[in-house]
Amino acid sequence: MKEVSGRLITRLLHPRPACVVIALSKEGKINGCTVAWTTPVNVDPPLVAISLAYGRLTYQYIKETGEFTINVLPRSMADAVHYVGTVSGRDVEDKLSSAGFKLRGSKRIKPPGIEGALAVLECVVRDELKYPDHSLITSEVVRAEVNEQYFTTLFSESAEVLLHVGGSVYAVPSKYLRARE
Repeated sequence: MKEVSGRLITRLLHPRPACVVIALSKEGKINGCTVAWTTPVNVDPPLVAISLAYGRLTYQYIKETGEFTINVLPRSMADAVHYVGTVSGRDVEDKLSSAGFKLRGSKRIKPPGIEGALAVLECVVRDELKYPDHSLITSEVVRAEVNEQYFTTLFSESAEVLLHVGGSVYAVPSKYLRARE
């Protein structure tokens, strides 16, 4: 075994779903960023956490309004997901449209979801833990929708959930394995 340090430590826990988080500013401006650091943290109520760098415009918007969507996306959106993760909303007027995403309204919060997403989680911030370069934001999922073509109690292999491996490298699950019970 070889010792690793720094940024490589985080990649030891990849691949992870490459989600796009969308938030609105208090003036109604929209922005989104790609986030692979997402995790469920509680079942009832349903709580999820995301980790965002403080410099992200999406982080600023979440701090302003306390709401965001998490969009779980398929392989077919890989280029758009990567674009949104590497271009700043401070440099592009409408980053999500520039990426080719079409947005749709949410039911319980103001930030929209992405049309064609495998799942959209509507989230309201509950708590935040601040660390040196990232914030861990815990939110309550107040509504969630899923494409029933690809999900019953798990995503089917045909969903091709986009996973982030590191940098510009992405993957999809190639085969599910079932452990003996």
